[in-house]
Amino acid sequence: MKEQKQDWKQFFEDGQGFHRTVLSGLKRPEVFTPVLIQNIAAMGIEKYFMAIFTHRGLLPQNHTMLDFVEESRAFIILPPDLEKSLLYFDSLQSICSIYDFTIIKPELDDVPRFVDAIDRVAQMAGQELGE
Repeated sequence: MKEQKQDWKQFFEDGQGFHRTVLSGLKRPEVFTPVLIQNIAAMGIEKYFMAIFTHRGLLPQNHTMLDFVEESRAFIILPPDLEKSLLYFDSLQSICSIYDFTIIKPELDDVPRFVDAIDRVAQMAGQELGE
């Protein structure tokens, strides 16, 4: 059990690191493009969800936003607008299938949506983990 606790803590700390990078990146838009913000935010959100799942002794089937949303419904109520934002990440990158590979570049207007999503998932993870 102790090892599992360390896993969720590491996932949470990794999520915090990606989250800090996203927030710092907002000050350097010439380097941190919408694509970069999107990808870093997605990695942070994944880590936060993995912290929640492993804290509960669970593992999701896959690591897409759709999987996180659907599988977390068993124990978390996600606000509809947050679900929509999380699923938007998947709509921009469908890279899990070699037959249906899609990447759509996000726009500058998408950046606040990415930041809001990671902020809210971080808050949800913090509440779940007592952090």
